[in-house]
Amino acid sequence: MLHDDDGMISVTQNGAYLEKQFGAVLKRARNPKRRYQAQTIIISFDESEFDTSNLRKQSQQALQLVQYYIRKHFGDCQSVIAIQADGEGGKIHAHVVMNTIRPSGKTVATNRFNIVKLRKDFDNEMQTSYQKVTGRQWTNPIHNQTKRKDIHNLTTKSEWQYQLKELITQIKAKVDNVADFLKQLEQHSVTVTERQKGKAWTYHQVVTTKTGRHELKVRDFYQRVNKQTGEIKSTRGLGQSFSKSKIERYFNKKKEKENQNYDSRRENSGLEKIKTMAADAKVRAQRQRRINQITQQRLEKATHDEERKAAKQKARLFDQKQRETRRTAKSNQPASKTQRQSGQEQRRSSKEAEGPEF
Repeated sequence: MLHDDDGMISVTQNGAYLEKQFGAVLKRARNPKRRYQAQTIIISFDESEFDTSNLRKQSQQALQLVQYYIRKHFGDCQSVIAIQADGEGGKIHAHVVMNTIRPSGKTVATNRFNIVKLRKDFDNEMQTSYQKVTGRQWTNPIHNQTKRKDIHNLTTKSEWQYQLKELITQIKAKVDNVADFLKQLEQHSVTVTERQKGKAWTYHQVVTTKTGRHELKVRDFYQRVNKQTGEIKSTRGLGQSFSKSKIERYFNKKKEKENQNYDSRRENSGLEKIKTMAADAKVRAQRQRRINQITQQRLEKATHDEERKAAKQKARLFDQKQRETRRTAKSNQPASKTQRQSGQEQRRSSKEAEGPEF
């Protein structure tokens, strides 16, 4: 294996070399082409155990703890340990790959990979070595946790279950009730059967693989509980969000929300209508005020014109009366001496023209 400058095994290794070493041991088995050639374990640490504040230091501590565990319980077979802090949540976790064939050529018993036994043995290792490696006391957060954080959407390594959860989530968003939800699932070759006297569901789907057609099934949500102590022994299924009760509650809330939105839209529509009517009334009132204003202005102008016309007529009549008064006064005055002489001469001239009288 590759080593660093200090003579320690390097954290970076050649994958092809490791595969070659696994293959060399596998050939010692009676059936080198056996179906299961390796076993994998994923050990995830809680945030209270490693918070990733100092990733380099904490990853080395996590590696040391996993190494203690593997050497104690699987020291007789080949193993590869990889520490990561990626994926959902960014928690520090270890990937352990173990050869199912021991260097002696004998098979590693499958019962050694029982999940309950693995968890119990690793908890014991953490209880023994965590404080020695990290300098802090181990609080056993998983055992003391009253409720799983992923209880609504359980983490699964099955690709089919992951795709099924994606499909269920998409269909829930498109339909409005349980009946349509189940019909949409059937169109995607997923059937649902009831269990626990109709209180729970099991999802089924027939898939085609290289080895033929197989029916896959999974419970919606299930917890095995110790009836005496109430302790939750195991949690299985897709998660609470995919259970019958949760999905029915989801559609009930969706319907209530739609009804509220409908009532709100009606109320808003009524308010908008009232606002529109008020706005129209305001416009009509403004228009009427403008019409009244224009009419008043025209009336005032007409009245002013009539007053001017009447004043002019009165002035003309007054001037005419003054002229007549002056003419009358002139005609009533006695004739002057010059005017009388002129009149006598005119009369004599008239008589001479007529001739002597006989």
